[in-house]
Amino acid sequence: MKSKPIDRRAFLASVGGLALSPAAVAASAALDAKAARTAPGTIRLDWTGAQAVAVLVSDNPDAAKRAMRPLATASGASVDLAAPVSPRPYFLVTAADGRQTRVAERLLPLEGGRNFRDIGGYRAFDGRQVKWGKIYRSGVMSGLTMNDIAYLQKLGIVAICDLRNPQERASEPSPFLGKPGAPKVVATDYDMSASMAAFMAMKTREDAIQGFADAYVGFLDLLVPHYTDMFARLVANQGPLAMNCSAGKDRTGMGAALVLSVLGVPRETVLADYALTQVYTPPSAYMKSMAQGRSTGGLTPEQAQAMARLPTEVLQVIMGSDPEVMRRALAAVDVKFGGPVALAKARFGLTDEKIAKMRATYLI
Repeated sequence: MKSKPIDRRAFLASVGGLALSPAAVAASAALDAKAARTAPGTIRLDWTGAQAVAVLVSDNPDAAKRAMRPLATASGASVDLAAPVSPRPYFLVTAADGRQTRVAERLLPLEGGRNFRDIGGYRAFDGRQVKWGKIYRSGVMSGLTMNDIAYLQKLGIVAICDLRNPQERASEPSPFLGKPGAPKVVATDYDMSASMAAFMAMKTREDAIQGFADAYVGFLDLLVPHYTDMFARLVANQGPLAMNCSAGKDRTGMGAALVLSVLGVPRETVLADYALTQVYTPPSAYMKSMAQGRSTGGLTPEQAQAMARLPTEVLQVIMGSDPEVMRRALAAVDVKFGGPVALAKARFGLTDEKIAKMRATYLI
């Protein structure tokens, strides 16, 4: 439906409910919303948990309600909102009883981005949300256009944790390297050839799911310097921060799963975030590129040609983000370390005090 002209008295009435504590919010019926751009000047807002809502907007992800601009009142389950691409809009959706949720576009509206998205908005166990505009995850950034770079610089991203190996970084360099005023690109060398050899031996879907889950657990050894540095920056509030690999789903997927878990986001939500990659970058697109012998997802043309000969059911797992892969990987973390939080304390330099600081910084 189209948004109606704002009636300020109706708007104030709809947002005038008593503020709820985080615990009360968690205990009440959830108000949930999602925002997706349907045109350069339009965002479709969908919500559940309320018949009617009021929508406020700001270009500041940390804006208090009183500092946000009333945008619309709407009933039903969706509304189209006028919203430019830049500055990035952040919405507060409020029900008449005071329940509220913050929402923004998850996938950034980039011309040459690959799976570049915000991991904000998810609710932690205590009812608070991960702040939008603070932590991003992405695939390779070499395709970003000048417009994309300008857009991202306006978001104030301070650091990019590049989880790729030296060969990947050399073949598709970050466009931010050596640019004045650009985010600091942080990378550490390592060898991933053993993982590639294991992937080539997969014959069935089950082989691929278990093999990838095992590889994800292996990242916890292989990428200790990377994840340790990333958490140190988050604890120090050196952000906004982005993490990336080539596809933005495996090494980055594990990094995002660890961060969300440390912030107290439930396991099923973590798995749902992981699964979004195959929505935004369908496996079929990668498989087509490989069949044509083109470099894709961090693979050389030779590796792509060899991988293209694998069974289709294996390729769909390798190029997708089946949540069962992450489910098994995190289950192994539970058994081996006692869970992602215990792992982060044992391997990546976190303490109870640092975790509390992260939650105070990145939850709202």
